[in-house]
Amino acid sequence: MKSMHPFIAAGVILLAVVHVLDPPVIGTVNLERVFNDIQARSLAEGVLESEIKAFETRRQELRAEADRHAADLEMLVPGTKRYVAVQKQQMRSALDYGAMGEFIQYKLDATRAEARRKLFDQIIDEAAKYAQANGIDFLVTNDSKLSLQDGTDMQIVQQLALRRMIYANDAYDITDKLIDWINAP
Repeated sequence: MKSMHPFIAAGVILLAVVHVLDPPVIGTVNLERVFNDIQARSLAEGVLESEIKAFETRRQELRAEADRHAADLEMLVPGTKRYVAVQKQQMRSALDYGAMGEFIQYKLDATRAEARRKLFDQIIDEAAKYAQANGIDFLVTNDSKLSLQDGTDMQIVQQLALRRMIYANDAYDITDKLIDWINAP
């Protein structure tokens, strides 16, 4: 086997010494707590609630309309033209009510997903700024304290496969500092 060139060997040794003298700085973050404790989340939920409120008001109007038609049916004679017409209106109102409920659920899910994605993007951007401002080389999500949820064997295996960290010393946790950084005006 050929020996390494002396300059390359000296360079490798120098890099090893610098690495030992200046090890990387690592921080851990409880991402779930950051999501739950930043003020932007509360603001996003408020916007979501106001959007959904308008849809829910319309849904309740459709429910009241269906109920009115049902009450009208009780006063009409079955088989008459008026009864058949009101019955169709009642069915249409009931279907509209159900469709509006499904639409509200879809809209709620889509809006929550978009808000969560935007919050995650904000958290990542702010975490990078915080790390750079504080000399942190690596920020790692700490999920070591999350307990496994009950479930089937496959669900337990899936939870285990998603784990990113087994243990982290609390001395490296910067979660509270990051939350304060993000919430700062």
